[in-house]
Amino acid sequence: MNLKFRSHNTTISDDLRDYTDKKLSRLARLLPRIDDVAIELTHEETRSAVHRYRVQITVHAANSVLRGDERAADPKSALDLATDVVVRQARRHQKRIHDRHRDGASKEYAAAIAATPAEPADADAEHEEEYAGGHVVRTKRFDAKPMSEEEALAQMDLLGHDFFLFLDAATREFAVLYKRKDGDYGLLSPRRA
Repeated sequence: MNLKFRSHNTTISDDLRDYTDKKLSRLARLLPRIDDVAIELTHEETRSAVHRYRVQITVHAANSVLRGDERAADPKSALDLATDVVVRQARRHQKRIHDRHRDGASKEYAAAIAATPAEPADADAEHEEEYAGGHVVRTKRFDAKPMSEEEALAQMDLLGHDFFLFLDAATREFAVLYKRKDGDYGLLSPRRA
């Protein structure tokens, strides 16, 4: 597992790097193919001291991306919270892969998942969200005309949605505009691999 650290307005001590390595080692047991993990630590001057440190963890594993973003009064607490989020996502991902490949499709990846030892049950495990299997119940087709980000934002507001898929006029590629927790907007613009 390749850990990449980045910090803003603070420094990352060797102690925190070691602590991070130990905390994230749980992921290696849940996900067989982790490419790299990006850890971003930010110190912000906020009114509330409880939210001064922000840790964002992004895990690239096979064709999946897991992300945890949490705030706390100190870096270790924020790291613990963000790690818990990513571990929950990894467990759901592992279960989803297991359920999807039960019929034998992609035997190599399913075998790798099955070969990873189960993580010991935590006291919190009973309260975690379980993966809820579902089916596609509706397919919506629409004509995608090229539009700018501003037009897409206006269209998203008109529809009252939290996200909007559109054909970006600048790049001629599909992009997703979404509303963030902080009230701002984000843009997902995929690159071809």
